[in-house]
Amino acid sequence: MSIKKVIKILVIIVGIFSLSLLLGCSLTGNDKIEIEKIAKNIEEAIEDKDVDLFMDNISDNYSDTEGGTYENHINGLPEEMFSNIEENEDLVDGIFSIFKVEEEVNIPKDEIIITEDIYASGKMEIKISLKACIAWVICTDLYNETINYDVDFIKENDDWKIISLIEI
Repeated sequence: MSIKKVIKILVIIVGIFSLSLLLGCSLTGNDKIEIEKIAKNIEEAIEDKDVDLFMDNISDNYSDTEGGTYENHINGLPEEMFSNIEENEDLVDGIFSIFKVEEEVNIPKDEIIITEDIYASGKMEIKISLKACIAWVICTDLYNETINYDVDFIKENDDWKIISLIEI
């Protein structure tokens, strides 16, 4: 075999290898983006106090060390969270309208670890704050509650779902 043919074969092999690496990295990046969307969905569910939307992000096979399952709504986690927010909102609405309750959910992309293409783990932070606002422009935090979780995810039918949450 001539040197030119060997070089062509090596270039083709290196090209295929490089393309596979790039494709693998982009799939992982897309998966991380999809997992981050779970945070936005849960944040919307908390804002709307929508248990069904919250549970849409939870695997039917969910289980945790506290006995939480999909059927028992993770031991009533969304309902308890919504109840606490409603109590704060009732207080805010009843006293002054300069107060507001804000919810924020975050799953940091740099902490998501994807293994075996269908499993991932990471962290999730749920932050609920009570703010006092002047003309709804200048706001200051009066109260913050931040709950941090270790989260395991599973890919089911091309959708990422939470399969376990452990408060840390």
